[in-house]
Amino acid sequence: MSILYITLQAKGGVGKSYVSSILAQYLLESGQPVQCIDTDATNPTLLRYEPLHCDYLQLAEEHVVNPRAFDQLVERVSSAQADTPFVVDVGSNGFQPLMAYAVENDLFAVLEGLGVRVVINSVIAGGADTLETLRSTKLILEETRVPTLVWLNGHLGALEHHQRPIHELGLFELHAARVIGWITLHRYTSHTFGQDIEQMLKQRWTFEEAIAQLGLMPRMRLRKVKQELWSQLVAIFATA
Repeated sequence: MSILYITLQAKGGVGKSYVSSILAQYLLESGQPVQCIDTDATNPTLLRYEPLHCDYLQLAEEHVVNPRAFDQLVERVSSAQADTPFVVDVGSNGFQPLMAYAVENDLFAVLEGLGVRVVINSVIAGGADTLETLRSTKLILEETRVPTLVWLNGHLGALEHHQRPIHELGLFELHAARVIGWITLHRYTSHTFGQDIEQMLKQRWTFEEAIAQLGLMPRMRLRKVKQELWSQLVAIFATA
């Protein structure tokens, strides 16, 4: 059975491509034949990570998303060899069209019938973007029945809503059976870890590329960040 990991969030600039790149790197290092697809019509960031050998799927014509373009994604995923994992990064401008397409075409049930397991990556940002990113995650949980992996991006601020930790909100209690795991992108000291991560993201480097390029202490810090992320992923994949 192939598996489709699709990253969805209506809010731009909250780390969707970073999340997709982390997952792709983890799967590649686990020896899996990952196929990455970037569909972002305005800023195809995942496409720029050269070691991921990402393909581009054009969704928009003259800045308007054509829902029929998602047909190509279904064809691509359903025709792949068994056990092929796909990591698909959907831009913020593709969120609403894809959700509408999924409901209209019963997309996820169709894929399941074709032998494709689907997991949605939903990113919730801390700070000022918490409410807007929560709304997208709420829509995903209410409009689909797909297992969802929630990524909490603490780089942008505190991970709480109305002074409650995100994972304690009623939304996640209601849909607890659907949430297959939580990954936290911790907030680090801005002048050390923060600058290392920022440089890595700006250059579109994988962790291993950044570790090979940077000096001694940045390498040590990025190894620590990577180890923290990989340990969370190992725990989730051990039970998924």
